[in-house]
Amino acid sequence: MVERTNGSPWFLVLGVLLVVVGLGGPLAVDAATGDVQWLVRGIGVLVAIGGGVLIGFWVRRRQGR
Repeated sequence: MVERTNGSPWFLVLGVLLVVVGLGGPLAVDAATGDVQWLVRGIGVLVAIGGGVLIGFWVRRRQGR
């Protein structure tokens, strides 16, 4: 049987922070400049994906896998 652990809360905190910054940052840049900046949006999506990966690590550690 696999032992269940609490996991590190920092994976969750940093993951949520990265998702928020990754999705909200490009929107703020677009609103400030008035232009659609595809490079900024692309980087934001990659940052949000990285945050999702960290949240996934947190979930797996909580399940003890």
